[in-house]
Amino acid sequence: MNEGKKELGPFLLSGLMIGPILGSGIIILPPLVYQVLGEWALPAWGVVVCISFFFATLFGRLSLLFPGDAGVATAMEHAFGQRVKRLSSLYLIGAVLFGPVAVLLTAGQYLERVAGLSAPLLGMFLLVLCVALLLRRVTSIGRVSLVLSTTVAATLFLGGMTTLLLHRKPMPGLPAFSASQFGYGMLLLFWTVVGWEVVGSYSGEVKDPEITIPRAVLFSVCIMALVSLTVAAGVQMIDPALVHGQVSVADLLRPLFGPSCDLIMAVLVSALCLTSYLLFTGSVARLVSALAREGFLPGFMARRSRSNAPVTALLFLALVHFATLIAVQMHYTDIQGLVALADGFFIANALIGILAACKLLPGLIMKGIALLLAAMCVAILVHATPWVLAVLAGLAVMMLVPAIRQPKRQ
Repeated sequence: MNEGKKELGPFLLSGLMIGPILGSGIIILPPLVYQVLGEWALPAWGVVVCISFFFATLFGRLSLLFPGDAGVATAMEHAFGQRVKRLSSLYLIGAVLFGPVAVLLTAGQYLERVAGLSAPLLGMFLLVLCVALLLRRVTSIGRVSLVLSTTVAATLFLGGMTTLLLHRKPMPGLPAFSASQFGYGMLLLFWTVVGWEVVGSYSGEVKDPEITIPRAVLFSVCIMALVSLTVAAGVQMIDPALVHGQVSVADLLRPLFGPSCDLIMAVLVSALCLTSYLLFTGSVARLVSALAREGFLPGFMARRSRSNAPVTALLFLALVHFATLIAVQMHYTDIQGLVALADGFFIANALIGILAACKLLPGLIMKGIALLLAAMCVAILVHATPWVLAVLAGLAVMMLVPAIRQPKRQ
C-alpha cells in the first residue's frame, strides 16, 4: 500500500526542497547582507553556498537512515534521547517567535511603496490575515509556496542576469577584511541554510531513495547557488542610476518592467511572504500543541478549534509577533536584528541535527563533514547577541542537567 504512494522522483523532490530554501530569504537577504558586508557580501554568499551543499548532503543521508514524516526529529531522538529532541524543539520555537516577523516586514516594505503606510503597520494587517487563514486550517500551502518561490526566483534570476550583463557598475576592490563583521554577515546568511531538513519530511514518499535523494540534493544545491549568487551579485553590482533610495531586489527588475516593477514585486513578494509565514508559524503552532499534549508545555497550549487548528498556540505566537511589530514601529529593532535573532536559535537547532548525523551516519567522510559543519555553526553562532547565547545556554542546562544527574541517582 505504501509503495503505491512513493511517487517523488529527483525533480519533483528537488522542487519541494527549493521552495522552502529560497523562500522569502531570496528577497530579504541580498540587500541586507550587502548593507552589512559591502563588497565582501559576494564572498560570504560563496561560503554559505558551500555550507548549504554539505548541509544538504548530510541531511539527505540522514533521511535515508530515518525515512518518514518526522525526518530529522526522529534521528535526534534516536541519537540523544527525548530531552535533546525537546531542546531542539524549544530552539525552533524560539526562532519562530521572531523570524516570521521579518517575513511580514519584508512584505510590508514592498507594499508601502504602493500603499503609503509604514511597513510595520502593513505587517500588522498581514498578521491578522495570516492568523485568520491558519485558524481555518488552510491546506496545500506548501505547493502554493513552491509555485510562488519558483516564480519569484525565476523573475529575479532574469533581472539579475540582465543587470550583470547590461547594467553593472565597475567592480571595486575588496576593502580590509573584518572577521567580526564577516561573522555577523554569515549569521544573517544562515537564514538560507534553514530548510534543507525538509528532505526528511518527504523521504517516505520517494521512489528509489538511494538514487533519488542524492540526485535531488545535488540539483537543488545547484539551483539554489545559481539563483542566490546571481541575485546577490546583481544587488551588489547594479548601476547606482537604477537604484531608488536603498538598493533592493526590485531594482533588478527595473530595466525589464520599468515603473511597474514596484507593483509587480509588491504582489509577488506579499504572496510569497504570506505563504512563508503560514508554513513556519502553522508548523510550529502544531509543534507547540503537540508538546503541550505530552505534558512538556502548559496544558492550555494544546487546545484546538473545531477545525482542529491549534488555536491557543497560534494566538500565543501571533501575540508575540504583534508585540514585535510594535517594537519595530517604535524603532526598538528592525529586520536585520530579527533575522540575526532568529538565526541564533535556528543555528542551535541545526547544530543538534548535525551532531546527531555525526553520531548516526556511518563512514569517516560523513562524520568528517558533520564535524566540519558543527565547527562552522559554532563559529557563526558566537556572533549572535550575548543575551541570545545566554538563553540558548540556559535552555540547554535546564533540559540536559537533569538527564545527566539521573543516572547517578540510580
